[in-house]
Amino acid sequence: MKAWQTRPPVTLEIIALALATTIRPTSLAAVYALLTSDVPRRLMGAYVAAGLVFTIAVGMLIVGAFDGIDLGAGSGRTKAIAQLAGGIVVLAFAVGVLTGRVGGKRGEDAVRPGGRWNDLLHRRLTLRTAALAGPLTHVPGLFYLVALNLIVAHNTSPLAGLAELVVYNVIWFAIPIAALAVCFVRPSAARDAVRAIQDWTRRHARTIVLVVAFVVGAVLVLRGVLGL
Repeated sequence: MKAWQTRPPVTLEIIALALATTIRPTSLAAVYALLTSDVPRRLMGAYVAAGLVFTIAVGMLIVGAFDGIDLGAGSGRTKAIAQLAGGIVVLAFAVGVLTGRVGGKRGEDAVRPGGRWNDLLHRRLTLRTAALAGPLTHVPGLFYLVALNLIVAHNTSPLAGLAELVVYNVIWFAIPIAALAVCFVRPSAARDAVRAIQDWTRRHARTIVLVVAFVVGAVLVLRGVLGL
């Protein structure tokens, strides 16, 4: 029986990496701006749909590029090497944030509620603007690439690999998706909630990034070493 058939289709590593990207200041700023419009449901729908299509498509292209390449994918050693490499990269990122070499002393690109995204989006709040903002505020970064590396190394079936991609991206878009859902009941509540998350993120963004990166990186390195 193949390795992918003996384990859950969605690995804990994929979920952990996705959770690390859930709170993204640029996305929060864009979502807040869209929620202040006269038609928040339509704009948020375009934002979420376009963003998900873009990020899932990028993931499928990257994973598909390695499809059929026989490098021992699926073997225990290959999985261990992928986890070890991913862990080292994530830990290096964490050290960079800690020392201020990555993202400055604040760690993340924290954006105030009335910042450049609000100014940009308020100039022309259209469906096209919202649809463009979805991908632009969710450009795949380090954690996504590490997650894709793990998916390729585990040599999952096409269906299991797609499931992992979808789960990662749904978690990544958890806040915009939740805001969209609340919009159908009470748009003002969604706006207030996102504003509160923004305020909290500005105070704790760097700590969140450091804790998640060090924990995920250490776990990946440990599992990789034990699997060699």
